[in-house]
Amino acid sequence: MMNFFMGDFGIGPSSDMATSNSSATGATGAPTTGFQSIQQSVDTVAGIAIGLFIAYSAYKNLSEAYRRGDPYRKAPLPPSPPGDFLLGHYRHVPEDESFRKYSEWSKKYNSDVLYFETLGTKWVVLNSYEAAHELLDVRGRKYSDRPRFVMFEEMGWAPTLTWLRWGPQWGLHRKVLSPPLTKIGCVYFQTLQRKQAMIMCKNLIENPKEWMSAVTHFAVAIIMKIAYGIDVDTPTDEWVKLAAEASEAVGKAGAPASSIMDRIPWTRHLPDWLPFMERLKYAHENKKAIQDITERPFNESMSDYPIRKLKECFVHRMHYLRGEDARRNRQNVYYEEDIKGGAATMLIAGNDTTASTVNLIILYLVKHPRVQRRAQAEVDYILLTTGVPTEPVEDYRPTTPAPWAASSSNRAGTIRLPTWEDIPKFKYVNLILQEVYRINPLSPLGIPHASVKDSNDIDPDGDDTYNGMRIPCGTIVYPNVWAMNRDEKRYREPERFFPERYLPKEEGGWGEPFPVGNFGFGRRVCVGQHLAENSLLIAMAMMLATMEFDLPIGPDGNLKDFEPEFSHKGQSIVLPFKVSIKPRSPMVDELLDRHILVAKMAEKAAEDGKQARPSPSA
Repeated sequence: MMNFFMGDFGIGPSSDMATSNSSATGATGAPTTGFQSIQQSVDTVAGIAIGLFIAYSAYKNLSEAYRRGDPYRKAPLPPSPPGDFLLGHYRHVPEDESFRKYSEWSKKYNSDVLYFETLGTKWVVLNSYEAAHELLDVRGRKYSDRPRFVMFEEMGWAPTLTWLRWGPQWGLHRKVLSPPLTKIGCVYFQTLQRKQAMIMCKNLIENPKEWMSAVTHFAVAIIMKIAYGIDVDTPTDEWVKLAAEASEAVGKAGAPASSIMDRIPWTRHLPDWLPFMERLKYAHENKKAIQDITERPFNESMSDYPIRKLKECFVHRMHYLRGEDARRNRQNVYYEEDIKGGAATMLIAGNDTTASTVNLIILYLVKHPRVQRRAQAEVDYILLTTGVPTEPVEDYRPTTPAPWAASSSNRAGTIRLPTWEDIPKFKYVNLILQEVYRINPLSPLGIPHASVKDSNDIDPDGDDTYNGMRIPCGTIVYPNVWAMNRDEKRYREPERFFPERYLPKEEGGWGEPFPVGNFGFGRRVCVGQHLAENSLLIAMAMMLATMEFDLPIGPDGNLKDFEPEFSHKGQSIVLPFKVSIKPRSPMVDELLDRHILVAKMAEKAAEDGKQARPSPSA
């Protein structure tokens, strides 16, 4: 690819190639086929087009630099590594683990803000919490936009809150998604989340070899019910497979807004077999997975609307409100595509965040048995009492059966599973979750923002300054969450997994701040944060109460340690690994069965007791 660009400044093939290809025959004298002629023509046209665009970009940048003469606009750009003539930094930023390279450059140039440019596309990377907080939180209005995600457009995404540009449509999506996902609104879903957490534990114990499928089922079952009103009964359900395929397609699509199509939008029209269009080919190959997850659950949910009573789900609720607007002759400001996009956002984001994080939690419990023992001690104490552990539990060894299951005669007292009233008491369990967030953020580079012109701008062109550095208007802004949460100024021994680091010093901790950026910054913070964290906390508490996680057993019968492998193509996810799972008590199966049955009966009674609302078309 680079030979193509650098030869004759990227304008078509070399002169030797042009001479040989101008002949109607090949090297052997045989006539060229029609396909070869077409392919040569496409290559030539593509080369000329790219060359013209490079020339235009160079002219535009040089003229812009020339005309900027006032003192404000002479503020220097942030530091950046050397780039190539015209191409800038295109070939210098690695596609895999670019967050590590950005962090290295940040240390090398002693700057928490770095600047990059390729063919007129400008982007900066924020490598410290201070920079991200000042620009994305404090100046949130200025940096509330998103770049255009051409790669995801090619993958077939409907309008979704995550990718939408700043404007009325974004405001509409935020407005309709926010109310049910507030901290108070999420209380409504807690019964569902607790039931699914118990079902997950049951599946983990019954089929530990397929433990990742059980975790994915847990995440998908919650979101499918909330978004579409669809019940997902087992880990082998088609909806689990569908969601897993879509999540994998998104997770391996690369960092958002980093492909050649995102940098140069018109390249989306080039053939995907060209050597530098691998990402376009990937988008086309995975388009069906995205279309399926957008269309199929939506169509399934709407198949009985409004024949029977409305389901308590996002899709039916939004269609009902849309119908009410039509009946009352109110202007309909959102469309079916908006409803599809909103529901798909909930499904993909909810599944990715929940399932991937639970996988990481299990990994770190296995690799750090001391942490697992301390968390189990806390859970055991609270399930046996109404208080919080006050004695040190560093050397705690859980008994078998677990303390809460020791007295089978007192079923109304000590034998129980974690409830939502217990969750705020699980302080150490929450510290484990925060440490998982810190050491392995799912989106190491976050979701990029983009700067926009604002009424408060001093500069007429909308440029901004930070610590004496100029950030041009329209610049894409990446928050390097991975670097922020490994900042040695904020975290001692940043590579160490140590949940106690967040405890106050008087309690034996290091008094360090919670990690940042896992759910975004400023006005683009994820609206599903409270729902996701509720799912994670109840899942952790239920797993710690009912089972133990250990290293896999090798062929010789001994525990076998391993080094986990990760994929960093866009999202940072742990690849499948083996784990030993066993119940903490022989009573666990019976306890889970009983509580799952009670939860299902209560759920059915609640649904049967609801009166059908009038049809919006009535």
